[in-house]
Amino acid sequence: MKPSVYNFVWSTDDPEKAIVFNSLTTALAEVRKSRTGLLNVSQFDYALLPENEKQFVDELQKGGFVVEDAADELKTVKFAYNSDKYDSSLTRLIIAPTLACNFACSYCFEQSEKNQSRKSEQNAFMPDSVKQDLLSYVEKIVKTGKDIFVTWYGGEPLLAKDIIFDLSQKIIALTEENSVEYSAGMVTNGYLLSENPDIVQNLKGSRIKFIHVTLDGPREVHDSRRMLKGSNGPTFDRILDGVRLLKTNGIETYIRVNIDRSNIENISRLLDVLKENNLSDVFIYLGHVIPYTAGCKSYESSCMLTEEFSAINQEFYKNLNLMGFQAGRKSYYPRFARACDANRTNAFVLDPDGDMYKCWTEIGNKTSSIGKIGDLVRQDNEKVNREIQWLTWEPFEYSDCLKCKMLPICMGGCAHQAMFINSGRPECKEWKYGLENYVRNMFSSLKNLRADSK
Repeated sequence: MKPSVYNFVWSTDDPEKAIVFNSLTTALAEVRKSRTGLLNVSQFDYALLPENEKQFVDELQKGGFVVEDAADELKTVKFAYNSDKYDSSLTRLIIAPTLACNFACSYCFEQSEKNQSRKSEQNAFMPDSVKQDLLSYVEKIVKTGKDIFVTWYGGEPLLAKDIIFDLSQKIIALTEENSVEYSAGMVTNGYLLSENPDIVQNLKGSRIKFIHVTLDGPREVHDSRRMLKGSNGPTFDRILDGVRLLKTNGIETYIRVNIDRSNIENISRLLDVLKENNLSDVFIYLGHVIPYTAGCKSYESSCMLTEEFSAINQEFYKNLNLMGFQAGRKSYYPRFARACDANRTNAFVLDPDGDMYKCWTEIGNKTSSIGKIGDLVRQDNEKVNREIQWLTWEPFEYSDCLKCKMLPICMGGCAHQAMFINSGRPECKEWKYGLENYVRNMFSSLKNLRADSK
């Protein structure tokens, strides 16, 4: 037998014990230091071990900390990654019924003259012809038995709420007729949620189970970054009203806080505001502002490096826990990293003109389109090759990834960054800098839980 190549071993406060984490199985164990020798050899003969050592190895094997000599863990990682990547049971659609927006966010990747010059939208809002093409596509998909998952996106999707509600009911009808599952979510700036009491009820009726909104700090900080287009008017209070409304109506809500060097000092004040408004049970997380496109290139100097973001995120989760937020009650912990939807089959992004894309950072950029949704047979070789480029991207092409112990929980990070920003080099995920901290927090939580149960 042999130790897993994906083991991490760290000391504990007890000098006689250590914790062991495996990034492939994400198993976590506490062991006696005197026994960690088996994890530091290239291989060992199980048959020659004393009986008590065999029992110890049996337990280690359950967590994937030791494996058989013939095991090829890299192939296991590849198989698990590709089995999920090419799973055809679910079709994932990101649908933008409009690219219009009522906000003028300073870091928006969809803005800037350079980025806009590559766009040639024909429709501010999705016309009937594109809606029909979309429904025809959905009908074809559900007849094959595939489930449908939709994320409504924009622009600001609620500017096109009537289109969303109409399409939702028609898609739901198609899925019910064909006995397949349908579920949906939405990414919205949240400003229009409280405009009309019927909006939230229609969201529920459209089976929109979760909604992501953004608050970038307390009122004055948020309003200086996410202001109304044209007037630069404030938006914080209206969004907060909308979040409260979502909570009252039982819609799962996620608050994203986009951070860079200009607002990191104010995040704790936002937590105070949320707690004052009885929103400590709403899930809140940090978003790392990255210059994905020309739209946010001018903002690049304000963006943090991943290592900086990791340090901030670690402190953030500590504060969530101390302040009793729901998101902080369970330690942030790694899982096996699945493929991004941009690299999957049966997943694409749709703009109001019917153009399809693989990544939502490219929406509206017509030079990145992989085709039209109404085209049953795509014959444009350039567009087909563009889609193939996305579908065939994988972290296993990079030598640094292949030999990295964090590969199973990172998988090369964002494919868009690797392909178009970092000159073909993957961008390591935050786990590179925060893994030990997060695993130790989980270890402490489990020990405290065990102590409380005695």
